[in-house]
Amino acid sequence: MSEQDHIANDLQVLARQIDLTIPADCVAGVAANTQLLRGYVNLICAMTLPDTCPPAYEYRP
Repeated sequence: MSEQDHIANDLQVLARQIDLTIPADCVAGVAANTQLLRGYVNLICAMTLPDTCPPAYEYRP
């Protein structure tokens, strides 16, 4: 099984868990976005945030 097949299979499993249907022509785009988001997750999880960092109260989403 190729890496792309493995990723597509993982996406289908995740989609079934939330009752989401991913059309075949969208799988490549969803896979690319998922990989991008996983990269951001890894960056965030790798950051050390000491307890002395003040919260950003002025932040507005």
